[in-house]
Amino acid sequence: MTRRASARLSFQVMAALDDDARAALRADIEAHGVQVPILRTTDGRIIDGHHRAQIAEALGIDCPSTTVDLDDTQAIEMALRLNILRRHLGPVAWASAFRRLAEVRGLRVGTQGRQRSAGKTDNVAVFPERPADLSALAGELGVTPRTARRRLRLAEKLAGHPDLAAKVDRGEIDARRAEELVRRENFDRRRAAAPPAPVVALGSGIEVRCGDFREVLSDIPGASVDAIVCDPPYDDAGIPLYSDLSAFAARVLKPGRLCIAYCGKVDLPEQLERLGEHLQYVWTGAVFLPGRHSEHHGRMIRGRWRPVAIFSAGKYAPRHWLIDAMTSEGAGIKGPTDHRWQQSVGPFVRWVEQVTEPGELVVDPFCGSGTTGLACQATRRRFLGADIDPGSVSLTIERLRAADAAQGAAS
Repeated sequence: MTRRASARLSFQVMAALDDDARAALRADIEAHGVQVPILRTTDGRIIDGHHRAQIAEALGIDCPSTTVDLDDTQAIEMALRLNILRRHLGPVAWASAFRRLAEVRGLRVGTQGRQRSAGKTDNVAVFPERPADLSALAGELGVTPRTARRRLRLAEKLAGHPDLAAKVDRGEIDARRAEELVRRENFDRRRAAAPPAPVVALGSGIEVRCGDFREVLSDIPGASVDAIVCDPPYDDAGIPLYSDLSAFAARVLKPGRLCIAYCGKVDLPEQLERLGEHLQYVWTGAVFLPGRHSEHHGRMIRGRWRPVAIFSAGKYAPRHWLIDAMTSEGAGIKGPTDHRWQQSVGPFVRWVEQVTEPGELVVDPFCGSGTTGLACQATRRRFLGADIDPGSVSLTIERLRAADAAQGAAS
């Protein structure tokens, strides 16, 4: 590129138009000429209209222009603002342009650790400095601060996945689907890594095992467990596991102690029936889910709560008053490395606290990402968890170790 061409393109702050958009612009210029003048600095550098200028030059037609007296910073700011307002940017491209425009104005759009569990945070785009100025900037660009934050969060989650980001911006997939694909891709990498040891002891009565709970937890003595708190899979393949869970819980739970099991809603009657094969029904609780709703398109229902089955081994022997409904924290936002079925820790902490005492043993045969383990760790309960998926066990161990390190640093 010549020195002149380099100077001319110095304020091209946005990515080049894709082939279809460029072809459409060329066809319009061929038919009607350049309708919007090119904006240049006093030394001739283009602030806005690079594509129009290039196409007009290639077609050999006149290209009107307007000159403004701006320094480089002002020119970049104007270029960004005009492109954000005029271009039909997708949410990821918009977030990138917004972040750069904010920086040009001396405003930092950063990330802040939002606590999800002990020792684990999500990086969430926030307005940590001069939030009023950043909110005003969002309004100047025609969006609410909430929309700006949502787009910034999405861009962060899709960082390192340019193909997915481009599909979202083109409208080929929605943001939720893209985030789910990122989580699956990251989890597949975790599964492909070296598998965890069959048994990992993390100290303070915390142990995690890799394998089918019907096998790897078969050595638990009968009537030795104080509570089971778990979140079994709700898909078709997972439904029969509620029968196996019922048999397992009836064998290992102390008489009158509880099995707390999250359930799905589509097959809830069958899940409850299977749990009742070897256990006694006590109650059904609920966890309310703020934020995003799960959508059941076939039934046109948006779900805002999760049923929690409460069964006992033999006749229930109450030890405490139980609160049967609670609200999950976190607004349903998952990070790019989270388990696809990961639950919020807060409700698990409250279930564990309600059904056990410090030092007692809680078992989770489907530990997933370790949510029950984190709840036990935070409340000084012993924990024994298992999962058949090596990737889930790896994530559980990682989260428990991080939480333990965070607790040690805080003490």
